[in-house]
Amino acid sequence: MLWQGILLGLSLSFLVGPLLFAIVEASLERGFRAGLALASGVWVSDLLYMLIVYRWVDALMRVTALPHFRLWAGLAGGVVLVVFGGITLMKKSAPTAPLQPTAADRLLDVLDGPEPPGVEHNWTRWGYPGYALRGFLLNTVNPFTVFFWLGLASAFVVSNQLSPKEVLTFFGGMLGVLVGTDTLKAYAAKRVRLLLQARHLQRLQQGLGMALLLSGIVLLVRVFMG
Repeated sequence: MLWQGILLGLSLSFLVGPLLFAIVEASLERGFRAGLALASGVWVSDLLYMLIVYRWVDALMRVTALPHFRLWAGLAGGVVLVVFGGITLMKKSAPTAPLQPTAADRLLDVLDGPEPPGVEHNWTRWGYPGYALRGFLLNTVNPFTVFFWLGLASAFVVSNQLSPKEVLTFFGGMLGVLVGTDTLKAYAAKRVRLLLQARHLQRLQQGLGMALLLSGIVLLVRVFMG
């Protein structure tokens, strides 16, 4: 079960989609720690779905079978992507006053490294929890995430009649790989950030914001076209 979970986690880590764009965008905007914070929100969301699959898979199936569930789930996911993409596109390059570093900041300074020349801190009022909340929302209200976990539960967990220990081993292997690969993605984006000038960073962030926005629009179009 452990190796099957690891293989599934590796497969998922190579998918290109809104979550990857969001992690990279956060790392480019504020560095490794921001990307890691956003990824942690995704992991918490995945843990929530794992708990639901493990304990309440029947209830999840009943919810997804409700009339118009796909419609409302698609609308919610599309709106979230459009909002976050639009916010990224509208961000101004004017620097804001940086927050005072915390003890957690100093612990990760060895990975985060110095700021590239000409780049100022661009921070939000909510700090790292704001990025974590963004990751949690992007993953939780994404209808593809819901149906992925539902399909995983029906096609693998329930059909194979896995024991609780086998389920935990499988999910643990999968989540462990996702945590590791998401961390590497955030760190790689930070390294790229150090090599780019401020104007290049702004263009790259706008490109990622446009990718999020278009992903939301495509999802909304699919919802309305049935």
